[in-house]
Amino acid sequence: MATRFGLTWWGRRWIGSLEALGSVYANRLPRGRTYARRGAVRRLEIGPGHVTARVDGSRAVPYRVTLRLPAFTDEQWDAIVAALSGQLRHAAALLDGRMPDDVDDTLAACGLSLFPHAGDLTTSCSCPDHANPCKHVAAVHYVLAQTFDDDPFLLPALRGRDRTALLAALRAARTGGVPPPDDDGPAADAGIALADLHAARLYDARGDLALIAVHPTPPTDSGAPLRRLGPPPLGDETTSAALIAAVERAAERAWQLAAGDDGEGAGDGGAGPNDDPVLGELRRRGSATSRDLADALGRPPDQVRARLRSLVAEGAVDRTGHARSTRYHAW
Repeated sequence: MATRFGLTWWGRRWIGSLEALGSVYANRLPRGRTYARRGAVRRLEIGPGHVTARVDGSRAVPYRVTLRLPAFTDEQWDAIVAALSGQLRHAAALLDGRMPDDVDDTLAACGLSLFPHAGDLTTSCSCPDHANPCKHVAAVHYVLAQTFDDDPFLLPALRGRDRTALLAALRAARTGGVPPPDDDGPAADAGIALADLHAARLYDARGDLALIAVHPTPPTDSGAPLRRLGPPPLGDETTSAALIAAVERAAERAWQLAAGDDGEGAGDGGAGPNDDPVLGELRRRGSATSRDLADALGRPPDQVRARLRSLVAEGAVDRTGHARSTRYHAW
């Protein structure tokens, strides 16, 4: 299976930003992609405002590649943190280790972007090719997109704020405090006295939870993490595709529940779980054999198995195992 780059929205956005910089990049990217897939890029390092790497080429010594993108100033980062902390869903996602898919729209209100614009990006390579960017530079861009796929916080790190500093600033902005100092000195906050802690009130909310504005969004590509991992150790591409399909169905079902839309027999003439005893019992159990369901429902096993085959074909139920070890799963 060919290596894929840009599996997340931010990885795709990085490659898309480069393609938008003009025909020079667009012409070089395909050759760079081939180099990246061959594993020619080594020792990739990301720092504030720069990326360095070594790329194997036609000579014995790997070529030195450097990319430079201006880091934001402290004042610009203060504006970014203020804008992100003002959006509860952005702050929650970032503190949870995720990159919100519209985070760059929020930065645009500050006149900034995590991604390169025309004139922002400068590149150099030690190869003899007079073209800039060369295929070695393009290869680094693809591996960089793959690296961003794995860790989106390397994007703000490239712009001058690593994960630790950014999250500390967001926490401070949300709580009205100040970011902790960089040194290892003692913490100024002494905490709460043990005598003042009461188990009965430990999880009490400090205010009305109904006043918190929540803006959930449906999943965009719930199978991306599994595709990044590749086929499971004991399976093949068919097994991997079935697993991804199951995860995507589970994510869709979770979104229906979160949005208050059961999607079960509501005005479409379909049978909901209350109208289908087999599906209803399986959802109650989560996982069962056809014999378990037949015993629970007091129905002939052949009849239950026939209904389960229909539910599997409809995508409402998943099946694992073989013959007598077959189990059915529903959410």
